[in-house]
Amino acid sequence: MADISTADLAEAAAELVISRLDEKYSLVYVDRGDCLTDEQIGKMFAGEEEVLDSEWESENRWHGENAVLDNLLDEDARDFLAEHDALERVRAAISERDESDPLGDLMRETGSKLFRYRLDAEAEADPWRFSDEKVEDAARTLGSAAGLDFLDNAGALRELVAHASYGGGLYVLWRGDVKPVYDAVCKIRWNDPAPEITVQWTDPELLVLDTWNGAGHSVRVRGTVRLPFAPDRLSLDVARSGHGYSWTDTVGGGYQPEGDEPEFIESDAD
Repeated sequence: MADISTADLAEAAAELVISRLDEKYSLVYVDRGDCLTDEQIGKMFAGEEEVLDSEWESENRWHGENAVLDNLLDEDARDFLAEHDALERVRAAISERDESDPLGDLMRETGSKLFRYRLDAEAEADPWRFSDEKVEDAARTLGSAAGLDFLDNAGALRELVAHASYGGGLYVLWRGDVKPVYDAVCKIRWNDPAPEITVQWTDPELLVLDTWNGAGHSVRVRGTVRLPFAPDRLSLDVARSGHGYSWTDTVGGGYQPEGDEPEFIESDAD
């Protein structure tokens, strides 16, 4: 009986191919222009694990593996390994070296989005009925919820009260990238115990929004708004979200708030 079989040769050939693999591959390719849908971003912020279509991801990874194999093997060599059940070992080795990040790539291609962060304050409706004293008190209440110096922002806060005819909740409004927001959400949702994260905005835009009637008003304020970050207070502001009227529903798409994106600051562990 021969000492070396064709199966042995196939195994040796597979080992040789594996030895010539690169240390890392990016198997899942995201086309320029591909991006996350608003629904997918909502799932990400809600902590859902199945965000990307698993069939799309698997098919994309399969094509990536095939591209690697095509660069290493001619048709005869590939058929030989497949015939003797050794090709799957090579595929598995390629897959182990995959460092592609389709979700991260899609986030980078998605571009900026409009976000709202809810504060602990409500503006009353019908400000035209208010006395000057009540307008002042209401403006101070909104400023206090945002942690702002009232004297520096008295005019803007009074305007916010006076022009939010239907009243509504108080929010910080900004447009920015998805990734830093998602990273902060993940740190809290996927860690036990969750870290303490502070979110802060410099000279941001404040919004009073009535989600029942689709009305509101926004102003830019001066100073730093600094709050504990809680993902449940975060909203992706999109049209027809199914959760009442958004600011996008109210003023139209493409709204560009004043102010910069937030910073997320993780407290040092004791």
